Amino acid sequence: MTKVLAVELSDSKKLSGDTKMGEVFFKRFTFNQLVQHWVMIGSFMALVVTGMPVKFPDTWWSPVIINLVGGFEMRTQIHHAAGITMVVLGVYHIVFHLFVDKDPLSERKVWPTIKDAKDFWQTIFFYLGKAEQPKFGRYSWKEKFDYWGAFWGMVMLCVTGLILMFPFQAMNFIPYAYVHLATIIHTDEALLATLFIFIVHWWNVHYSPEVFPMSKAWITGNLSEEQMKHEHPLEYEEIMRQMAEKNEP
Repeated sequence: MTKVLAVELSDSKKLSGDTKMGEVFFKRFTFNQLVQHWVMIGSFMALVVTGMPVKFPDTWWSPVIINLVGGFEMRTQIHHAAGITMVVLGVYHIVFHLFVDKDPLSERKVWPTIKDAKDFWQTIFFYLGKAEQPKFGRYSWKEKFDYWGAFWGMVMLCVTGLILMFPFQAMNFIPYAYVHLATIIHTDEALLATLFIFIVHWWNVHYSPEVFPMSKAWITGNLSEEQMKHEHPLEYEEIMRQMAEKNEP
């Protein structure tokens, strides 16, 4: 059964003619989810700042950044601390959803579906002017791609990062060539993740004209009624339908 999401009235007021009405917000993320996202942002940015100078050591800005963070040794310590933080966050996220969250796993809205594949192609044709914009429910195919892409990236970076942190211990189990391969995979995957976040993800939540300069959902956890109608119309319609049924005598 689909749950009705929390609908809140803000403290702010807006004028509608001569009548003051509370602005309606829909709960998008819980405080727990917001904190996880904030920790992810902090650890990711720390990893990017301390990791890219090693990926591109011959650039002019590489020694500048290393000096700004306190030298190469401090850079390494910050990078390792941020990496461990991200791994702990990933483990917490999995444990929470497996053992704490009461919703059945099979009913989670984040799972990819056939509709997502159809929405993807419909989006392509929409950009070409050949179709209408697809209507999304709780999560669009772009949001699901973001979510599962982060899982893939964290697994790749975690495994190769551990090898790079303990290369000599790793060589007791794998050939040296694999340690060198881990370096290539780790740095290339990190670069791919950085470019994706700063270009694709930030476009959707910051740069897009529809939300510029940013969507405040990552700060407040809420979406306005107008945003819900535009970004998640199927979810909005379902919430309105359930509320109407609940209010029937």
